[in-house]
This record gives sequence, structure tokens and C-alpha cells, in this order.
Amino acid sequence: MVSVLCGTVLVSRALVLTATRPAARPIAPADGEPQAFLRTAAGFSAADLAALDRGEPLARVLDTDRREIALVGAVRIKSTPERLFDEYRDVSGLRRSQVFLEVGAFSATPRVDDLRVLTFEDSDLDTIRDCKPGDCGVRLPSQGIARFQHDVDWRAPDWRQQAGSLWRQLLVDYVVGYAAHGDKALAEYQNKEVPLSVSEEFKVLFEEMRYFRPAAADFLGYLEAFPAVRLEGSEDILYWDKKAFGLRPVISLTHLTMYSPPAIRSPAPSPAALIATKQIYATHYFDAALGLTLVFDDHASGFYMLCVDRARTRSLTSFIRGFVRGIVQRRSRDAMEKILRTTKLTLER
Repeated sequence: MVSVLCGTVLVSRALVLTATRPAARPIAPADGEPQAFLRTAAGFSAADLAALDRGEPLARVLDTDRREIALVGAVRIKSTPERLFDEYRDVSGLRRSQVFLEVGAFSATPRVDDLRVLTFEDSDLDTIRDCKPGDCGVRLPSQGIARFQHDVDWRAPDWRQQAGSLWRQLLVDYVVGYAAHGDKALAEYQNKEVPLSVSEEFKVLFEEMRYFRPAAADFLGYLEAFPAVRLEGSEDILYWDKKAFGLRPVISLTHLTMYSPPAIRSPAPSPAALIATKQIYATHYFDAALGLTLVFDDHASGFYMLCVDRARTRSLTSFIRGFVRGIVQRRSRDAMEKILRTTKLTLER
């Protein structure tokens, strides 16, 4: 597996790509060529598309409000969508990246043993020890904070082991709830004075994806309504990871979905494959993140891969942190270009 893949370069797997903010309405290109879709929905210029055809990766930062960081981009790869799916399925391959410290997939029925190799930072455990609703350095729902306060004997010599065991159980319970009830089971974070609903954050992220609905309507509808609706042929994987990001490692839970739409005759470009990464939990920095990858046949020897990545956060909205936000955007863009090149080389070997 390539070290990191398109989906959430900001917080998860990522080959994130960037562009200027699209027009106010969704645009379905008049012709069926993927270049038309890249021009209209992704905002790429003729010069960008020429570079793309030469095999160069594209990456830019989207113009968004301060609560959001977004990127979009593309790369042309001489390979097959099936090979790309194989790379995504093997989540263990993420460990070959310097970014990912630990990673693992959940079983069909998630259990605590799926997290046996997950380690917690002493700094996070120290923080949780002093957490209270409205004031916590780790993203936790109020019921999670209450469990830590009541179920852990903080005076015992093994309090760190107790806290780690409880945290693994809480993460498994969270994944089980999401698998059964979807966004309804997502947390309301109580780490700040004003609570934040993760499900409401995803409503915003899905709305921002409206420009790509002409090419991925059924797929996005499935992700929004999961698991209440079915999408024949879709493949879902729930996984966890711990990565080096910012000033401290971040533990995340992600829902990965892969789908090959049936071939249809349409004036609009029809993707040969669709992939999404939906980060449903993270201990730090990001409140919710959604990555969308669209694969279009290049009618030659490979495909164009268009990636869009959006993340919501309350961590970069102050005046001073506005400068930090700019740094995060630039580094994410540069990292994405490198990741796109690595992905291209890996799949074309």
C-alpha cells in the first residue's frame, strides 16, 4: 500500500487536492470527457489540464471560512481502479508512512481486541485526568468525560492502565454505535464551553460537496444515510489510526467506502470508481473530515484521480491562530503534491 492515499491528507489517509472555490451552483459538463469535469467542478485551467496529462500532480487550497480547511487536486495514473482499491483495502500499509504511528482495521463486529496495539500518550491521559465538561484538552463527549471521572481510580498505581482500557472500550462502543445508527450516534463534543455536534459538522461538509453530486449522487447519498440505505456493490471498512500531526499525535476513527458504479450512458462524465474517507472521531485538531476521490477513465492506459478533502475545526479560528492556519494550508498542499507523486509511482510500478 502507498504510504498515504487520497482521502484526508489533513487528518487521515490523503491525497488531498486543491482548487479555487467552484461556482455557486453544481455544474454538470456538457460533454462526457473527464477534462470537462475537472474544468468546471474542480476549477482547473487549460494549463493545469495540460500539466495533468503530462503526469504532473495538481494541488491547491480552496477558499473557505475559518472553520474549514479544504483542498482539491488530481493526478493521472497509468494503472487500474482495481489496483487502487487494493491499496486502500490494506490499511496496515499506512504504517509505512512516517505520518502514521499505529493503525488497524476493526472486525466485522468491532471488539476491544482490535485496539490491542493502540497506545495512548501520557500527556493525553494526564489531560483526561483533569477533564470536566466545557474544559478538556482532548475531544470527548460529556458521557465519556463522566465515565473517566467515575470508572477510573485516579489514585491507584495503575491508573494509566485503567484509563487506557476504558478509552479502548469507549472507542469500540463509539464505532459500534456508528455502524448501527450512522451519524445519529456521533458525539457531541464537550471539550469547550460551547458543545459541538459532529453530525451537524458533517451536514456542512456534505453540503460543500454539492458541486460533485452530478457525478456521485448515489454514493454521497449512501454516505449521508449510512447505514439506513444500501448501495449494492459498495465496500465499507472501519479503521483506527494514530498519526504524528501538529504538536501531538492524533488518534482517529475513520469510515472508508469504495464503490464501482454501474456503467451508464450519460452526457455528464461518469466515474469508474468512487472512494470516500469519513473521519468520525479525532482526539485533537479536527472536529470532522470528509474526503472524496473520483476516478475517471482517461480513454488511454489509465485514469484521472480527482480528490477533494474538507475538514472542520474550531482550533484555528482565533486571530493569532489565523497565521497557523495559513501554515497548515501550505504544508498540506505541498504534502499532497508529494503524496500524489508517490501514489502515481507506486501504482505504475
